[in-house]
Amino acid sequence: MATPPSSPIVVEERGAVTAALAGELDMGATFVAEPALERAMDAPELESFTLDLSDVSFIDSTGIGLVLRVASDLQGRGVPLRIVPGPRRVHQVFETAGMADALPFEPR
Repeated sequence: MATPPSSPIVVEERGAVTAALAGELDMGATFVAEPALERAMDAPELESFTLDLSDVSFIDSTGIGLVLRVASDLQGRGVPLRIVPGPRRVHQVFETAGMADALPFEPR
C-alpha cells in the first residue's frame, strides 16, 4: 500500500516563511500540498518565502505546475521566493522542462 501524501512542513518566523516538501510530489501529493502552501502564502506580513525541495524524491508535471503557481503567485504579490533544490534526479526534471533557469533556485 502506498504511503499517503503529507502536507508541507511550514515554519513562519518574522515574516519569513519556509515550506518544506518531502517524498513524491505527484498529483496526489499536489492536491494535499497546494492548499497548505496557499495558506502559508497568506501569512500576515509575509516578506519572503522559501520552498524547500531537498527532501523531494520524485516530481512529475503536476508537481512542477505547483512550483510554478507558487512562484507566479508570490511574484504577483511582490514577495521574494527562494527555492532549495531537490536531489539531482529531481532537479533534472526542472532542467529537462527548461524551468531550472526560470525559477529562483539556490546554487547547488
